[in-house]
Amino acid sequence: MEIVRGERTAQEIVGLHESVRMEELKEFFPRAMAAAGEALAARGLDPAGPPVALYEGMTEGTFDVTAGFPVPPGAAPSDDVVAAMLPGGATVEVIHQGSYEDMSNTYEELTDWFEENGMTQPTVMWEEYLVGPESGADPGHWQTRIVYPVG
Repeated sequence: MEIVRGERTAQEIVGLHESVRMEELKEFFPRAMAAAGEALAARGLDPAGPPVALYEGMTEGTFDVTAGFPVPPGAAPSDDVVAAMLPGGATVEVIHQGSYEDMSNTYEELTDWFEENGMTQPTVMWEEYLVGPESGADPGHWQTRIVYPVG
């Protein structure tokens, strides 16, 4: 696993925003992606990148999450989806290779990396689903980019 520093431009996303328990994420993501995709299709817009989930904190095993798609600037939300912003600036990023169930190992390595580098791990972060179940690929080939804004 290679942890890299990057630089990002702020990116608008549209999706469903909910407080979701860890065990409910598997049900939430397909529903959120479908709602965001339908909202974009209704406006004749294509996503501006891969599916994404923005996490803005966790309390007692419940994530505050917006899941959907990046969109061109100004793509308004609808009754079904909200707009959110992925922060711009310096980042710490890693690509997790494998199933979603194995991601806890990657997060543990990231936590260790932040500690070893004397940094506080941000509470806001996002995942970009580069290759996933919709690809038909073996879960061992799935790729999820994990991004922490640090600037």
